[in-house]
Amino acid sequence: MEITDVSHALQIYFDVMYECDLEKFDLIFHPTSSLFTMRSGELNVRPFAQYRSEIAARTPPKSVSQPRIDAVLQIAMLSSEIAFAQVRVRIFEKVFIDNLNLLKFDGRWMIVAKIFHHAETIEA
Repeated sequence: MEITDVSHALQIYFDVMYECDLEKFDLIFHPTSSLFTMRSGELNVRPFAQYRSEIAARTPPKSVSQPRIDAVLQIAMLSSEIAFAQVRVRIFEKVFIDNLNLLKFDGRWMIVAKIFHHAETIEA
């Protein structure tokens, strides 16, 4: 049951990446969440408010009918309230591998940390 619920939460995440819908963003990203990656050997951290602003300003891939590449690569349940998911998602020409840490708040799964990597570029 928990994996099914996490899978439903991941679908909201995929929709956020495709639609840039802030209502859905607020459903899936916890207000204390942050994103992490490495850029040129340096740690890059983006807190919730900054990432939310970036999503709000982004042209939604849906608006240009970009084909979706959404895939759940794995889900691991650490407990009934803690999960890890690895997903693949396309945003324009870039395909990312995202490692998502989720916690269950009042019955709803939310992302508290996202570590991501630009895995490939799709040529037009």
